[in-house]
Amino acid sequence: MFSTAAPQIAQGTHQRDELPKDGGRWPISVVLRPPQDCPLAHALDALTTEAAALAGPDHWQTGQLGSAHLTVRALEPRRDVIPPDDPTLARYQSALHRATAATTWPVRFQVTGLTLTPGTVMACAEPLGPELFSARLTTELGPDASHETKPRDIWYLNLLHFTTDITSPQGLIDWVAARRHTVVGTTTIAAPELVRAEYHPGPRPYMRLEPVRAL
Repeated sequence: MFSTAAPQIAQGTHQRDELPKDGGRWPISVVLRPPQDCPLAHALDALTTEAAALAGPDHWQTGQLGSAHLTVRALEPRRDVIPPDDPTLARYQSALHRATAATTWPVRFQVTGLTLTPGTVMACAEPLGPELFSARLTTELGPDASHETKPRDIWYLNLLHFTTDITSPQGLIDWVAARRHTVVGTTTIAAPELVRAEYHPGPRPYMRLEPVRAL
């Protein structure tokens, strides 16, 4: 990923995220979030601040405290309006409950270094133990698992989502390159969450994850 993304970032041809819209990205998803009081969450927040200083102020700082997450599965195209009595939402919640009950919690992850993708600064993660929940969730979702047809084969937390030009492309490339094999830390996650993301502006813009629940 790094060798593919670095030239695009250097040339300014990197991907640029846009605000979420109906039918697009940032839909209802199942995620794992490090607890906000764990050292890893604070380490990721600090790395996000450093990356943003090189990339520029307008990129989404997704790795900041409370926002950093590992996505297990996106469940559908984005819907701007989701009624609380939505039957699909109720099925998602039921499948998540069954999959969680059938697997062992908590789970642990180690963040083993940083890399670049064409659209993000990414922290690479490895599960420390059996990786059964994702497969069980797919099974429990049944036909509702059709949005993602290929299983995710890597675990990661994005620190930045690029949205515009990068202020210091080479500086960002060099900064990530120096941290590609730096172990950032470990975290223990008690349970998965069903969430959707909403854009949150400000000095540190980001996509805020909000829990969704059926009635």
